[in-house]
Amino acid sequence: MVIFDDFVKDKKTTLILKNKNTWNDFPSYNWWDGWWKVEPRNIMEILIKMVWGQFQLENKIAGFEYWSNYQTPKNWKLNWHQDCDEKLRKNSNNILSPTLGQIYYIENSGVQGGYLEISSLSPETEPNPSKIERIYPKENRLVIFNPSKKHCVSEITSGNRHAFLSNVWIKKPSTFDKSENVDHKDFFPIEWKNKYNIS
Repeated sequence: MVIFDDFVKDKKTTLILKNKNTWNDFPSYNWWDGWWKVEPRNIMEILIKMVWGQFQLENKIAGFEYWSNYQTPKNWKLNWHQDCDEKLRKNSNNILSPTLGQIYYIENSGVQGGYLEISSLSPETEPNPSKIERIYPKENRLVIFNPSKKHCVSEITSGNRHAFLSNVWIKKPSTFDKSENVDHKDFFPIEWKNKYNIS
C-alpha cells in the first residue's frame, strides 16, 4: 500500500471534483480504455491519468473501472469485501479481482470514523482485528492498494466522506460487456449526460 497526501496540486481540479454538480447522473460503474487509446473525456478520467500515469501502464492493461462513494452517518455501510468483476460474481459466484486499486478522498466534512480498513490476511481468511491496516479519509489523500484484499469502511458517526475509486484491469471485466456505463443492480447501460464534460 502507498499513501500520497496533498495529491492534487491544481486548485481548479480540486474545485471541480468538490462541486456536487460534477457528480450529477454519475453511473454506478464506469469503464475507460486508458489515455493511450482514448483521451480523457471528463474530470474523473483526468484524475485517473494523474494517478496511474506515473506507472507506465500504457498498452499493458485493458483499462480502468471507476466509480464514487458518498457516505454519511445514514449510509456509511460498506462491509468486508474484495473488489471484483461484479457481474461475474453475481452470475457465478466466482471472484476475479483487478490488479491494483486506488481511493482518492475528495471531501472530508468533519468525518468521525469512515476509516478504510484493509485485512493483511489472505482473502480466504476472515479479517482479524489485530491484522488490519486503518487509513483515515483525509481530504486530498490518495491510497493505492491491492483491492483483492478484503477491505471495508468503518462506521461514520458524523460528517460526509466522498471518495473516488478506480481499479486497473488486465482484462476488461464482464460488468462492461454491454456498455462503458452501467447500473449496480442489473448492469444495464446508463446514459451519462456529463460523460464528455471536462470542466
